Amino acid sequence: MNFRYLTHIFCTLFFVTSLTMMTSCDKTDDEDIPSYISIDSISLNSQYQQGTSSHKITDAWVYVNNKLIGAFELPDTIPVLASGPSKVVIYPGVRMNGVASTRIPYPFYNFITYNPVNLVREKVYPLGKITATYNSETVVAWNEDFESNNFSIDTTQNTDVKLIRTNDEDKVFKYPDETSHYSALAEFTGDSTVFESVSHSSFELPQDGTAVFLELNYKTNTPLTIGVYGRTATYTEQQAVFVLNPNTAWNKIYINLTPTVTYLSACYDFRIYFKAMKSEDIDQAEILLDNIKLLHF
Repeated sequence: MNFRYLTHIFCTLFFVTSLTMMTSCDKTDDEDIPSYISIDSISLNSQYQQGTSSHKITDAWVYVNNKLIGAFELPDTIPVLASGPSKVVIYPGVRMNGVASTRIPYPFYNFITYNPVNLVREKVYPLGKITATYNSETVVAWNEDFESNNFSIDTTQNTDVKLIRTNDEDKVFKYPDETSHYSALAEFTGDSTVFESVSHSSFELPQDGTAVFLELNYKTNTPLTIGVYGRTATYTEQQAVFVLNPNTAWNKIYINLTPTVTYLSACYDFRIYFKAMKSEDIDQAEILLDNIKLLHF
């Protein structure tokens, strides 16, 4: 696998590429008649050391015979100006930072190859439900699912809100075919107004533009800031990266830390932090976290 090429795709392709096929009523050239590929969904099958298989794969980046056809939100039936035995490669795509306009082929997922696929003009070749896996070169620097009592993140001296484990069935994140008994809960009670927690460990992360992402499942009714503490020889720098908006159901997000850790070139390691202030328009703020993963090559 050409990972330099994959990283190039990640860094440069942020917007959806789509193909609009327009046909006339009096075609005379068979090459103008498309074949079709249909994809229902892409799921994830992770290994034990890679944590949960929870994902939010929304798109398929489709290559046919080494040519990019486009990025397609799933499910979709995709027109292709090709026929006969063909090589079809699918890159699983996500919304970077949860933003619809920044769709990318996720660099840590393997591409899926079908070769050959016999494409027939005006016919649909069904790929159906596809399963993705993590790339074998992915480094899972941090994987916290809160199932252990000694979890790897804790509140700081800047907070008056505790981070605890909860096994409340109404609060715990559940994913099909996975066993999950606990999630992390930060609950603002009384006059509590500020929450901040930070990873116990510091992480040495690539600072040359190589992909660095934070994955997590979350549910919050108050804005939640995610950022990094970067440590230099003489001081610690705090840098916010992204703010999660309130939501009413568990969500999965892929947060791009690459520009931040690259920019903080004087820092030699990093800790991940979560910070929130209680919104004035809610009586009780509540933050739920689960399946935190820090990934890089």
